[in-house]
Amino acid sequence: MGAGTVKGTEPLPATIAKLDFWRLLLTNINLTDDEGHGCTPDRLPKSSFSVIFAAVNQMDTLLEGLERYAELIPVLRTGIVVSVGHGSDGVHLNFDFPGESEAMAERRERYLELIAMVFHCVLLWETAEDLRPVRVRLSSRLSDRDGSMVSGLAANQTRSGFGLTIVYDKADLATPLGRRKYTRWGAHDLTAFEGLMERTISHTSPPTSPTVEKLAHLLGNGDLSRPDAAKALGMSPATLQRRLSLAGTSFRELSKDIRRRKLVSLLSTDGRLDDIAAELGWSDRRSLWRSCQDWLGASPSQYRAGLRSSRS
Repeated sequence: MGAGTVKGTEPLPATIAKLDFWRLLLTNINLTDDEGHGCTPDRLPKSSFSVIFAAVNQMDTLLEGLERYAELIPVLRTGIVVSVGHGSDGVHLNFDFPGESEAMAERRERYLELIAMVFHCVLLWETAEDLRPVRVRLSSRLSDRDGSMVSGLAANQTRSGFGLTIVYDKADLATPLGRRKYTRWGAHDLTAFEGLMERTISHTSPPTSPTVEKLAHLLGNGDLSRPDAAKALGMSPATLQRRLSLAGTSFRELSKDIRRRKLVSLLSTDGRLDDIAAELGWSDRRSLWRSCQDWLGASPSQYRAGLRSSRS
């Protein structure tokens, strides 16, 4: 009621809109004086994150701001690990809660989504630009049916591994920071979040089409070129490309997604890295390492260590 999502004796809704959820979070922080929402080892007094956001705003460019953010997060002792990696598709901002107990795993994964979204809104405010990530990787611990705070942030969205990754376009890395003054968490971020919701409200995952389903099945059984895949589906390469475009994807993106899923599945086994690389069609372990960094935000050994930690 305090957040204005229900009135009087109205029953609680079965689902809640993102903007209403955001307001509930702000209300909870004001009531409990805890920006950790019970997820962090220690309580985080209100405006704890604002100190870091203000420091980020002193950086010259978006890239420097991302690196400064990752550098300062440990100061808050949240248990969250943030790192910056460079991939072929852009700069990866990786969020993780390493070594957490299974009892808190899902709650903390959702908290990571919140932290990632808050920081993105901070960047929207501080750059005064419509920054659009090129890709978002969400945690496989959570389900799409339950919604996500960061869904709609990028058209290319996948679920694999633990934690999450937001990939910022290389073309945006020189964007200047400090275009607006940052004073406190809440008001600025709510304004940025409202604007973000207006832009992304119609951006949902592309509907599955028969062509996409059939092609995904073919690619799951072996690597194919686009002409060979089109022939197997009984159509020309141009027709295949057109149908995939109408479904909101492309042959390249679908192929990469299938290989990414295979990579996640194979890394969960005890298979040798050289064998995994060969299974996925890579000539050596270096190609496996680069793809793992690009797609999962971690090296093969780091990803496996995270899997072992979650199972212990």
